[in-house]
Amino acid sequence: MNRPNTEIKRWGIVVIQWLNPDDFKTGEHLYKDILQYKNLSKKESFSSYYDVHSIQEFRSVIRTIENSLMEGDILTLQIETHGCDEGMGLSYGELLKWKDFYDCIRPLNIKTGHLLFLVMAMCKSIAMISSINPEERAPYRAFICTTRPVCADEIYRGFMAFYENYYSMLDIIEAIKAIQKEVKDPNGFSPFQALTAESVFNETFDPNRTNISEVVEAQLTRLNIPVTEITKSIMEKYLRKLLSELHDKFYNYYNFKDLY
Repeated sequence: MNRPNTEIKRWGIVVIQWLNPDDFKTGEHLYKDILQYKNLSKKESFSSYYDVHSIQEFRSVIRTIENSLMEGDILTLQIETHGCDEGMGLSYGELLKWKDFYDCIRPLNIKTGHLLFLVMAMCKSIAMISSINPEERAPYRAFICTTRPVCADEIYRGFMAFYENYYSMLDIIEAIKAIQKEVKDPNGFSPFQALTAESVFNETFDPNRTNISEVVEAQLTRLNIPVTEITKSIMEKYLRKLLSELHDKFYNYYNFKDLY
């Protein structure tokens, strides 16, 4: 496990592709067209590519990656698959739920010392933020997600532009600018966004979050409690207190600030 005084010696980019047989193989093409050559321009770089076809194979590859990491390594993990509100995968009908996905990759983030950068190259990957567990370590340092369905062409063009500017997390700002310039809607908004574990945690457990009224009504409905002004007021007070307590109790642990 990397520690505060660990010297960073290598930075890697690993692609895991999990697609249906008739899908355009974006991960394979990105690796062959640009990623496999990264170590030729910077000797500290390394890259690898895996093609999986099941949840079992995905889990096995994650363990292989974990075992291959040495002290001083940091990692960018790009996952090429299908995404939805509930999880990712869908190759041959399998779905890896977001919570289970976090459990898979968390050891990578722990071993790299909270320096795992995720690239979620799939539709609606922003949905993964709904499965945050404050009682566990963060499963990533930061990640790129999509805010809408994206096509294979957008993924390929976008990440070609991204990786022309990217070797490690030090390059995120310029690389994000490149992918957002390459792929954007007619209104100028790009579906590719970058978030950090800390910002997601703070927004999730903010007692003053802007959508608190929606959360209150959803909770009342889930508990089969009549939605009235009185019940909304009681539930809002309870939820604000709970969010504040969760934030204060788990913020340092989740974000590795007790170690770094």
